[in-house]
Amino acid sequence: MTDAPPRPPDDGSDDPTHALDDFVRRMRPGAPPPDDLPDLSGLVARLHPERPSAAARPRGGTLRNGQTWDAADVDDVPVVELPRVAPARHDRPAVTLPPVDLPAEGAQAAQPPDITLPPVATPPPPDASALHDTTRQARDFAASQWDADADAAADSGWQPAPRALRRAPAGDPRLLAAWQPGAWTGAVRGVIGATTELVTTPAGPVVESYPPQALLLAWPPQPAGQPLGRWPQRLRLAAVPPEDAAQALLADLPPDARLWLLPAPDAVDWALAAEIVLHHEPALRPFQTDGLRTFIAAEREAAYARLNADYGQGAPGGAVIRR
Repeated sequence: MTDAPPRPPDDGSDDPTHALDDFVRRMRPGAPPPDDLPDLSGLVARLHPERPSAAARPRGGTLRNGQTWDAADVDDVPVVELPRVAPARHDRPAVTLPPVDLPAEGAQAAQPPDITLPPVATPPPPDASALHDTTRQARDFAASQWDADADAAADSGWQPAPRALRRAPAGDPRLLAAWQPGAWTGAVRGVIGATTELVTTPAGPVVESYPPQALLLAWPPQPAGQPLGRWPQRLRLAAVPPEDAAQALLADLPPDARLWLLPAPDAVDWALAAEIVLHHEPALRPFQTDGLRTFIAAEREAAYARLNADYGQGAPGGAVIRR
């Protein structure tokens, strides 16, 4: 250990610049305490004798806002003892689990469940005769439905009632209630029902609805007793209600022509009339073209069914006769 430099002699002055002399030597561990330490009590009073001592300092003063205070005005705050919170326990509680027999549990889980189903009464075997009757009734009902559909297809259009055709509208003397010599003969039959069609317009697709369509036929005046010809002279496909069909026919006839409507137009070849309109009318819309073709097919099918049902050969090699 090296010797510390000698301390300057104490001249008994209170110069604070010598207060920390030999401080490092005195603070070293193991260094013997100095014999004569300076007394620093009352250092501030000795350095600033103009300041009052702490014992003489008054217990009061004036705050910055001008309010004065005194030590007697200050109330001591009582000491509040706060309850101590017990520290959280970090030790795990002891848990005792019941013993588990894993093989026994696995064997029990593998067993199928015991399900008891309620008794079900077994129906008796079907009776052959009852099954035959039920099948026959269903077959007869289906056949009747097919026959009804065939009849509806054969009679697919509107036909004017004879009583309505014989009654001439007031104010139109050209429409006759009974046939007269020199009168035109007309026939009306609905061929297409009310239809809707999707039409493309500049504003987008629009659904157009069309009223029923009817065929209007007219034959020129016939001599008395002469049958009506197969080929009509005037034909038109028009969207007119039944009560206006006669007026629509009169509009196509000469101004002085008289018209008589057939009360039962069954003898008219309606398939031929529809083919004539379909062949010569270029302004037909798609729904009219399809409707006329469907009507023609239905008429031909109905004619074939009538031909098959109404005619037959009485004996082999004999004439075909009408039943």
